[in-house]
Amino acid sequence: MKCSCCGEDHIICPGDIISRPSEIFASCPQCNPKPRQKEKPVSPVEDIPGPCKCGRRFIDDVMADIYQILNEEGVLNGSEPLSSIGTPLICPGLFLRRPPMLPPRSLLIISDLIPVPVAKIAYKKIPELLGIVYHSHEIPGPGDVTSGQKPSINEGILLCGCDVRADIFLSGSGPVVVIKKQADMHIEFPKGIDPKISSVEKHVRRLHPEVFIDACAGPGTLGITAAHFGVPRIVMCDVWHASIWSAIQTIRVNQRKLGITRINILEDIEQRPPVWTEKPVLICDATGEGISIQLYHGSYEFLGPYLPEGKRLTVFDPFNKESFRKKDQFLAAWSEKVGGEVFIP
Repeated sequence: MKCSCCGEDHIICPGDIISRPSEIFASCPQCNPKPRQKEKPVSPVEDIPGPCKCGRRFIDDVMADIYQILNEEGVLNGSEPLSSIGTPLICPGLFLRRPPMLPPRSLLIISDLIPVPVAKIAYKKIPELLGIVYHSHEIPGPGDVTSGQKPSINEGILLCGCDVRADIFLSGSGPVVVIKKQADMHIEFPKGIDPKISSVEKHVRRLHPEVFIDACAGPGTLGITAAHFGVPRIVMCDVWHASIWSAIQTIRVNQRKLGITRINILEDIEQRPPVWTEKPVLICDATGEGISIQLYHGSYEFLGPYLPEGKRLTVFDPFNKESFRKKDQFLAAWSEKVGGEVFIP
């Protein structure tokens, strides 16, 4: 599927996923991956192996190639370890038992040391690079926000390429594909059997809700998971504009599998405030035979009057779960006013 940001065809859909998604990054018989020691530097005169005939290249060699460019451009002095470049994220992200062989435009780097001109040089020279994002050591976004309190906002900066990537979470109903604009979203990488996905599956199978409320939706992972397990009405809400944008893309990428035939975007999320802690505003309404998904920008504290009738199940997935679990009065009031069970995955 074409990316909504860069227009390139690098977004994977559920229908694109083969029975073993890890094969996307598997080596062919001619590949010869040789792991590098991440705590050691890369020699400036080393001849870095290029792509195999299959078109893929070992991730360590791609990182070494980036290292040499940073060294040539004076960003590194040649004594730093390979790991100093930053955090590599593959696209699509999925649990792998071995380091990946990378196809073109499948690696996003999160780094705090690469200047824009050098990032653009690396992007032109290294075909495996999807993009490079600057992140400080703060989690991007506003964190957990309470209405009436001014949030502190941390945003990343896209230095080159594209930062829109997919993650593949495995579930008992097949793969759940989630889209993220990674410069403005925290990293939540698939690690085999995901406990949050399993928690949603368990509660949905046990309670058979008619309405599933994902109150801290982020990119829509848990709401879309509930839809995969047959919940007919999904309501998602988040205060952060990047989460809403990402959730819209997540709805789109899962559209065919969920049987969605119409997606109506009611307001341009890019024209709205980055953080909206007031009454929720409906941004996206997606429907199909037996499925309805509503996506709101705003505070879950005011979501109750906007919820459809039916047997309800609510999930809260905030950043600080331990602190949130202490909100006994709020959770009790939610159960009383909204109805249904509430769980924290």
